Amino acid sequence: MELNDKIKQILVDKSISPSHFADEIGVQRSSISHILAGRNRPSLDIVQKIIRRYPDLGMEWILEDEEYLDLPITSTPYGSRAKAENSPSIPSKRNGLDLPIQKSPSIDPVQTNPEPLKDLPFEAKTVERILIFYSDGTFKQYVPE
Repeated sequence: MELNDKIKQILVDKSISPSHFADEIGVQRSSISHILAGRNRPSLDIVQKIIRRYPDLGMEWILEDEEYLDLPITSTPYGSRAKAENSPSIPSKRNGLDLPIQKSPSIDPVQTNPEPLKDLPFEAKTVERILIFYSDGTFKQYVPE
C-alpha cells in the first residue's frame, strides 16, 4: 500500500476531512490536497508529523511498504506494543519472533609494536618509462635518457 493510500485510509478511519487532517498535523492544506491527488508524494517532514500526531497508527505501518496482517496492534510512543481497544481497519505489522539480545564477544585490543621499523633492503630500480593519459584520449610517453 502506497503512503498516499495510507493517508486516505487514515482519513476514512478517523472520519476527518483532508483540511482538518492538515490542521491536525500542522501542514498546509494544499500539501495534503496534492498528496491525495497523487501529484506529490509525502515528504519526510509530513510523515514525521503524522507519526507524532497519531502514534497509535504505528510507525512500522506508516513507513513500511509491505502487505500487512489485519491485527489490531499499535505502537506506543516508546516502542512497546499494546492491543488496540478499537479495532481500526488500519492494519499493523508484527515484528516476528522476539529473539534474545546476545552480547557481542569482547574484542582484544591490537598489540602495537613500540620497536622502530628496521631498514628494509632497497633494490635499485630505475624508471623505464612514464605514460600520461589525457581526457581527450591522447597520451604522452616519457622515457628517461
